[in-house]
Amino acid sequence: MKKYDWIPTECAPENYPVQVYKGNFYYGDKGSIYIPDGRAVDIGWGEVGSVNIAGDKLKEAPHTLEITWISFTEKKNYTGKFELDTRKIDSLLAAGYPSDIEGGKDTYKMIKVGMAPGGDVVLWLSGVRNKQVEIGHYKAKTIADLDWKKVYPDLEGSFDPYINDVIKDLSDTVKDQIKNHSIPFNYWAGLRKRYNWKPSFQGNAKVTRIDLDYFNKERDFVFGENLAKITFKPSAVIEELSVYWLDDKNRELRTGVKFDESEAFAVFSKLQENEQGELVITVDKEKSDVTVKLKLKDSEVPFKQIKTQSYYK
Repeated sequence: MKKYDWIPTECAPENYPVQVYKGNFYYGDKGSIYIPDGRAVDIGWGEVGSVNIAGDKLKEAPHTLEITWISFTEKKNYTGKFELDTRKIDSLLAAGYPSDIEGGKDTYKMIKVGMAPGGDVVLWLSGVRNKQVEIGHYKAKTIADLDWKKVYPDLEGSFDPYINDVIKDLSDTVKDQIKNHSIPFNYWAGLRKRYNWKPSFQGNAKVTRIDLDYFNKERDFVFGENLAKITFKPSAVIEELSVYWLDDKNRELRTGVKFDESEAFAVFSKLQENEQGELVITVDKEKSDVTVKLKLKDSEVPFKQIKTQSYYK
């Protein structure tokens, strides 16, 4: 199997910190690389956590993930050993993706390991220029206490004081969830819901590029002639758009569109199974504004709670 230049990193939802006790990706016959540990992480779901440059620079696509961690908000430990879709990961690493930088192609460089309350584990393959794709979803199981003295030989007593110290800095909302046993365990799996849709464009401006950020933390972008070739595919609910377009003087503007989460999921839920939807993006260059609606089979539903901002690049 071909070898690639990739590294692992870890992440967790904001205000739901975790810390890796021990974790490794395994690749090839005997290769392995450890997942960064040693600190509490809640940088954000799908974001870049710690990065340690260690081991082989070039590695095959991983075939196994083995990981153990603590979820601070639950005061629970999780572990799992998961077989990965090596063929899928290898094909993505080999193919790369189209890019509008010189050379016209870029490659994935990072595998992100996301750990959420309840034991959800999500893997993303990530590249530069707003590109990220989910490559796996798994469920870890709870285990008994971990021997943190193996990690911190100078640790005196239990790990509980450190756990409590991490929790005291969390938001009041999450502290209330801990107190009332109401942590939303199904929330992060729910972000993965997919619908069959594609973006399309209307209006009086020439669109040159679009960036799409989804609530499941996948990210994509389309530019140039490929904008006219976008096809329907199962995708998560849209979280943010960046629309690049030209004004009358051929100057490029970027309009950012942020969606309200409750409204976005409510609108997309109107798509029936096996139905295709179009996210119609209308650019009005006279107003320097963008409006968005979801076109269904028999109706169109506008997004009324979006926030937009336009500026020159």
